Amino acid sequence: MRIGRLQTCFLAGLLIALGLVTAAPSLGAPAKRAPLTQTGPDGLTRALARGELTPAEYALERADSLFHPLRVAARYGPLSRPNPRDATLILRDLALRVRYLDSPADQARAAAILARPTENPNPDDADNTYGATAEATPLCGANVCIHYVTSGTHAVDPTDGGDAGTTPDYVDAALNVFQNDVWAQEVTGLGYRPPKSDISSDNNGSSSADATGGKFDVYLADTGDENLYGYCTTDDPNFAPGNPQNYQFFDASAYSVVDNDFAASQFPALTPLENLQVTAAHEFFHAVQFAYDAGDDQWFMESTATWMEDEVYTDVNDNLQYLPDGPLRKPLVPLDKGATNSDPCCHVYGDWIFFRYLTEKYSPGLVKTIWNNADASEDTDGPGGPDGVGRDDFSVQAVSRALSHKGGFRSRFAEFGWRNRVARLTYGEGAANAYPQSRLTSSANTLSRNNRQKSKSVHLKHQTNAYFEFKRGSGLSSTAKLTLVLNLPAKSTGAAASVLVFMKNGTVSPFTLGITSAGDGAFKVPFGSTVSKVDVVLTNASTRYKGSTCFSFNTPYSCGGAKALDDGLAYKVTAKV
Repeated sequence: MRIGRLQTCFLAGLLIALGLVTAAPSLGAPAKRAPLTQTGPDGLTRALARGELTPAEYALERADSLFHPLRVAARYGPLSRPNPRDATLILRDLALRVRYLDSPADQARAAAILARPTENPNPDDADNTYGATAEATPLCGANVCIHYVTSGTHAVDPTDGGDAGTTPDYVDAALNVFQNDVWAQEVTGLGYRPPKSDISSDNNGSSSADATGGKFDVYLADTGDENLYGYCTTDDPNFAPGNPQNYQFFDASAYSVVDNDFAASQFPALTPLENLQVTAAHEFFHAVQFAYDAGDDQWFMESTATWMEDEVYTDVNDNLQYLPDGPLRKPLVPLDKGATNSDPCCHVYGDWIFFRYLTEKYSPGLVKTIWNNADASEDTDGPGGPDGVGRDDFSVQAVSRALSHKGGFRSRFAEFGWRNRVARLTYGEGAANAYPQSRLTSSANTLSRNNRQKSKSVHLKHQTNAYFEFKRGSGLSSTAKLTLVLNLPAKSTGAAASVLVFMKNGTVSPFTLGITSAGDGAFKVPFGSTVSKVDVVLTNASTRYKGSTCFSFNTPYSCGGAKALDDGLAYKVTAKV
């Protein structure tokens, strides 16, 4: 979902760092698959920790606090109100836990929160008056329907400049964006699975139903009043209370709500059309993701949705704002780290640069291959069979499988690491958009005749990179060589190393250092008069997690919270002229 210039949709992990999430009843897989979204310690988290709330009840109260913070605070004490960008994740958390609410009253309250705007389940709610107004006839294309109202708080601008008497211009624009741009590129062009039909939902948009099932529904509402660009969510009956099938899979239908005008007073950063475009590209791709796996890891869902914005609208570049929060400027933060109470934003969005790297090295189709690996929908012919569904890899596992015949995750993540150090040279849009480049792990070191050796050490978490710079100083031979001695963890832990040799003429030469299985090695690289400096990139590309199955441990990382095995290992480089 996109909020205040940030987009997000779904995932989870609240209390994860606090270790407060407890196991859900064994009533089906979805609750086990959806750790709670982190929002910060407050009255609700303390109530959960004390056992006063079950995880399902917590999800309900947290979702309610999005719209009624005072009401929830009156019951549980001061709240750390969720950042608006967390709204979709929180709604997803609730949608997958409704079946675990014991109280019929709680189930009804959850259904009201998750209901489509047209259902108006809370007519006394000033923030939810959409359904109190008669809906105009939805404007539908081949695959998408735009729902809107023409009066009340959520009314669209009635201006109809081109075809007076039909539909407002903004509604026409919304259909064009979702149908002719977003659907056309994400589904038709790139070949992703379309959003799952919502024809079985109690409210499936009615007029949006056709012979092949429910079309994708988009509701225009004043989400900007809550500082929201928009969101996607699900009312898939497979996850409803009392579902006799006790659905064991994770594919879900979805619908989207986006702002009804993207007025500059609420969204000043881009034009109204640009805001609509990138919001649509991002949120629609979340709906696509739900057709594969609505319960996958936060970093994976958010980063690929943010990546998709630029695939559909390459000139808008709204996702550039997240690069300083991702691997380019925070290389010591694991790639697969979700939001935490202490760091709720925005690393998961900045991670999109990893998929840009893969896209530029191979093709956009590789990301679709990764999502095929992550597919958690019902399998009809066995994992990995011709129907292409049912493998259910978690995020990093899905990426690793896709890269297994492309040098492997370790090699690719190491290359990603050194490319990030020279991002403006190595990414297609890097120079034009002034991509930030990865920071040094410590201050630069100058080697000279009187200071010929330096050693640097770092303890790396999984899926991170460290950067050490050695500058050429005075008194060295014009043909000097730099010897690099590496003492790294075993290669099997994901250890890798690279070198960038910067020449005085502005060129840069990368080298991969072939360490031994034990993680050691000694290498000589140019350090003569034409060299200005040498950067050493140390990589921990570990994808190993504790436990034989996922979802067993409460951390904000991949595999639904499994503990990374290779964090905190020592990496050392000694540079000697």
